[in-house]
Amino acid sequence: MIYEKEKRYIIPFGDVPSERAKMPEISVDERRQNFTEVESGFPEDTAVKEAKRCLGCRRCLGCALCWAECKPEAIDFNLPDEELEMEFDDVVVTNGQDNAFHPFNSGLGYGKYPDVIVDLQFERMLSPAGPFNGMLLSPLDGRIPRNIAIVQGHPNDDDAHLLSSLIFGVNASIIALNNTEDLQVTLISPLCPSFQEKFFSTAQNVKGLKVVPGSPMSVEKGDGAQPLMLKFSNNGEEHQHAFDLIVVLTKPKVSPEQRALLKILS
Repeated sequence: MIYEKEKRYIIPFGDVPSERAKMPEISVDERRQNFTEVESGFPEDTAVKEAKRCLGCRRCLGCALCWAECKPEAIDFNLPDEELEMEFDDVVVTNGQDNAFHPFNSGLGYGKYPDVIVDLQFERMLSPAGPFNGMLLSPLDGRIPRNIAIVQGHPNDDDAHLLSSLIFGVNASIIALNNTEDLQVTLISPLCPSFQEKFFSTAQNVKGLKVVPGSPMSVEKGDGAQPLMLKFSNNGEEHQHAFDLIVVLTKPKVSPEQRALLKILS
């Protein structure tokens, strides 16, 4: 049975931020007795906005591949919509895949260089159930990096954030080192007193991990397959080293959507 023979199941989404721009066209009179191109093309500013526009790609197109592949036959397109009231002791609201975080130094190259990623992307990469099956791969060329840096995106933040992000950095480093042969990881961040007291000695004993007390300053990259050049401070001195991949430790924040949901649930 081919599901396309039945009614297509389209899920509407009302949160696509902007409609498609209308392509400029010459007038009907200008088209007569010539072969002039009818569509004149977008001006530069419109073309840039159109390239950044959300296409709502998560929309169900009715291909029914999920229905065809579901072995337990748990998907029922004919199931009517209904509202359910359920009782829970606790409700946990998460970021999901929105990955909302406070802004950090734009000079670190996130959004500019594909091989500069944030901690949540790194965590997904290392997950056995993630898109890379736990393999450490460069988003730039798919190669296995041999030398990565995990850097603090908020070096001037309070001790609570520094402690939690440092613990994440060490734990993620251990997973990456276990999954990848001949890997070297450098963790660069100010060290808060609680981390130095409870965890620093343990981190120093992790083979392949080097913890550097310092703050990242900027990231530069040459053409082609050139490595990332990270500039950072350590003990009042500036240093510069090359890395295949750089992971920025972020500070999560509550998105407006989460705040609205929390207000409804509270």
